Amino acid sequence: MRWHKALSASLMLGFVPLAAHGASWAQYWRQIDHSAYVQVGHGPVVVYDFFDPNCYYCPAPYKMEQQFIQEGKLTVRYVPVGFLTPSSLGKSAAILEAPNPPVALAVDMEGVVQNGTGGVRAIDPDAVARAGLQYNRSMLIETGVDIVPDLVFRLPDGHVGMIKGVFPDSVLRDIVHGRMP
Repeated sequence: MRWHKALSASLMLGFVPLAAHGASWAQYWRQIDHSAYVQVGHGPVVVYDFFDPNCYYCPAPYKMEQQFIQEGKLTVRYVPVGFLTPSSLGKSAAILEAPNPPVALAVDMEGVVQNGTGGVRAIDPDAVARAGLQYNRSMLIETGVDIVPDLVFRLPDGHVGMIKGVFPDSVLRDIVHGRMP
């Protein structure tokens, strides 16, 4: 069933109005900063990319983001949620607890592309990772979405929004250039 939701999300580009779910995007942006994430890049534009280590569609946004990260335009905070398959929680923990989380994330994304099952092995999460992953899942659910991939962004004018599912590279380009997609 989770795979079906990921597939449905990948086939459409959606913008989610968080206010309809009882919270403001400004409040949400402050809360999401407390999630357990893997940061890649140090650009002026910050986005949060919700993913599952077993998600077949999650490597697409990951790959698109790399160009902007390498150009110094983008900071991505990858937020694992670990719910698609029984091994997802343990793989999410393996990424968060790795000696070099960005490398573990890259290995996993490449593994998903190569074999569909990811490139890291599941571990038993420690208490900190387990709590962080529970918080991450609650942040995803707060948006009214329970699919991945999802991208939460804030524009220079303070507007915060969310894109659900796989999106065309023009959407990320607009965000990096401070425009609403």
